[in-house]
Amino acid sequence: MKKHCHLLFLYKDLGLTAYAGCPMKADGSHRVVTALRRTGDFMNYQYVIVGALGVISAMTVVLAGPVMSFFIPVMHSDVGIPLVYFGIAMSMRQLGFAFASPFIGKWIDQYGARRILLFVGVCSGVIVWSLGSVTESWHLVLLIGLLGLMGLQGAGGELYASVVVAKWFQENRGRAMSLVFLGMPLGILVFTPLIQYMIDTLGWQNTWQISGLAGAIVFLVAASLIKQPPPAKETGAHLSDAAVSEKVSTPGVQKVEHHWTRAEAVRSPAFWKLAIGFGIMMFTVGTVVLFRVPHFIDQGLDAQWVAFGFGLEGIVSAAAAIPVGMLMDRYRLHQLGAFAFSLVIVMLLLVLHADNYVVLALSMIVFGLGASSVMILQNTIWPAYFGTNHIGAIRGAAMPVTLGLAMLGAPIAGWVGDLTGSFAPLWWVCVGLMVVAIGLVATTPKPDAVRAEKDAVPAPAHS
Repeated sequence: MKKHCHLLFLYKDLGLTAYAGCPMKADGSHRVVTALRRTGDFMNYQYVIVGALGVISAMTVVLAGPVMSFFIPVMHSDVGIPLVYFGIAMSMRQLGFAFASPFIGKWIDQYGARRILLFVGVCSGVIVWSLGSVTESWHLVLLIGLLGLMGLQGAGGELYASVVVAKWFQENRGRAMSLVFLGMPLGILVFTPLIQYMIDTLGWQNTWQISGLAGAIVFLVAASLIKQPPPAKETGAHLSDAAVSEKVSTPGVQKVEHHWTRAEAVRSPAFWKLAIGFGIMMFTVGTVVLFRVPHFIDQGLDAQWVAFGFGLEGIVSAAAAIPVGMLMDRYRLHQLGAFAFSLVIVMLLLVLHADNYVVLALSMIVFGLGASSVMILQNTIWPAYFGTNHIGAIRGAAMPVTLGLAMLGAPIAGWVGDLTGSFAPLWWVCVGLMVVAIGLVATTPKPDAVRAEKDAVPAPAHS
């Protein structure tokens, strides 16, 4: 029995575990122990889940993710596509995701993520390959819009990783999400200089086609490893440290986490404040992510050095991911959210003044810190506030609100860029909007979902 306890604590020290429970004698608390033989397999496969989702996150960089901004200058000059159409294309992607996300969230809850991801991997590869044949503005808008229907936002906004992690990790969820998030900055570190080099040497058409083929192959291999977690009663994953403590200290009462339904969540002010706050953040970040490369080039900075700057951003994001996840497991999420949003404001100010490589590097460093914080926060705060049983449906319900705001940013930025020759006027407006977003998130603690009568359920009778 003691050996099992020591094994449990070892898993918890590694930081990747649901709760298995530990044999105890008082008042029938031996019921906390459930199938220890299965628990080891469950915990070991958590590492596989984290690794597979991390690879998928990295592949979203290649599949018309952050690398999209490096194609804008060459496609703008070669094909003559106005900047506003790149913004419209990004909005169509977000609109497609907003339309598909309620269905995707519900399907993940019902059928699991693997089959959906396999289908998405094939379709995304074909779409990205087809971007190499774009000759008209509407081709770009159509293909990027179709990519939105696949649910791969490529910036931490998609449902697949957040829902799968929420279901596999009842404890240390923030830390697990931070490990999954590592795939994105590592992908940026590796692929942005490579993509820029390929564009310079092979041309943008061949680069799109190679990205579609190679990205889809790796994506499918990783997706094949994703599977549904076993029922919580087989692993003890439904029991948290707090639940065990409550069970021991109060023998007649068992405290359980309240899992909100979608109908309950949408009646909560917290749901709307989070959705609008993250929508403003995504509006702001979307304008910068898509158009900062053309902005830097207009400022006289070399495109290849900008690509290396993206690599620096990836290093910072990767280095910050695990500490950020640990902080989110220990401190109030709405306070951390306000701090993360403040980093977005600092990043905006640096981008606005990036006319030399020192300020460029500083903007990338701050963006890396802000991106890791905001992305992990967004995928951690929803299950922390609303539970996991219906998290796919709840996130799916929030996405149309969030993306409804976010999708306005890119076309407005493109229109401003075409009209004035600069993105700066819009970015100054975004600084003010981010102040509003900080206020929304900072005043949204975890909602008090469970009434006194729902807090407690009778403990099972002992034989």
